[in-house]
Amino acid sequence: MSASFVPFRGSSGENKDENEWWLQREIALIQNLLKSEGETRRKDIGDRLGQKYWGPTRFRQALREGVKRGAFRKSGSDRYAPTG
Repeated sequence: MSASFVPFRGSSGENKDENEWWLQREIALIQNLLKSEGETRRKDIGDRLGQKYWGPTRFRQALREGVKRGAFRKSGSDRYAPTG
């Protein structure tokens, strides 16, 4: 059996610093996409960034934390936009 390559780490309680590093990276990816594309639907953000490879709940967590940290904002029920 071969191992799968996953470009993003799954969440683990083993190393909080590493998890925070990955979360900041994921938030930055979303933030950069929104700065480039403008207001975008959640599904389109996920599709463009390959969220299906991020690991369970990582995309949802990055969206939630990005809004909480002010990296971008929620602009509708399933839409996000850059801040400023």
